[in-house]
Amino acid sequence: MPVCSNCGYEGTGKFCSACGQSYNVKRVTLSSIIREVIHTFTHFEKGFGYTLKELIVHPGIIQKNYLEGRRKSYQKPFSMFFICATLAGLAIYWISQPAHLNVTAFEKTREHFYRHYFVIFQSVMVPFYALITWIAFHSKKFNYAEALILFVYALSFLLLLTILTNAIDIIPHRFETYYIEIPLMAGYMICTNLNFFNKSQKWVVMLKSVTVLLAGWLTSNLITTQVIHQMM
Repeated sequence: MPVCSNCGYEGTGKFCSACGQSYNVKRVTLSSIIREVIHTFTHFEKGFGYTLKELIVHPGIIQKNYLEGRRKSYQKPFSMFFICATLAGLAIYWISQPAHLNVTAFEKTREHFYRHYFVIFQSVMVPFYALITWIAFHSKKFNYAEALILFVYALSFLLLLTILTNAIDIIPHRFETYYIEIPLMAGYMICTNLNFFNKSQKWVVMLKSVTVLLAGWLTSNLITTQVIHQMM
């Protein structure tokens, strides 16, 4: 009888009935590592591509489906967020240009902060964004954990969106990307909330969404400004 190399359980079949690991554990090789990396960036639990498509086409509905129990086809929310945040962080670092010599010290530090820490900062702010969303839409059928799932999925797509908006930095004589980012992100979040809270009155959802966006934006900017001053 084969013995599980993970837990030492002796049994039959291909997989250990105690821990689920395969009895046939192959030696780690360079080719196996490469295959694992390729699998990670092509399959993403076989749901990354579908989840991304649904976040684009049906924002808010995917979160609703996930919370109602239809989860098999979707990339898990925090796994999705980690992948998107990693891609966005790398892209922003490589796309964003260092500040020009004729800018102020504050602007130069702000550019440095955005290039190196924007994604990390937004990741840290996720619990707060979810909190104000939950407070604004609080009800017996909507708890904080569900608000967290709603926002994590939405922010995953928005982080990928920043890759496209930051690509403007490549174009000579570019303009500030936030002129595009802010309207797109605000519109996406409002659309997400309208689909998710589709049983509520639309004007109420839109008003609450704008309130949440303003609270999040003001808080984010206030903290960012304080951090930048500390970095100078």
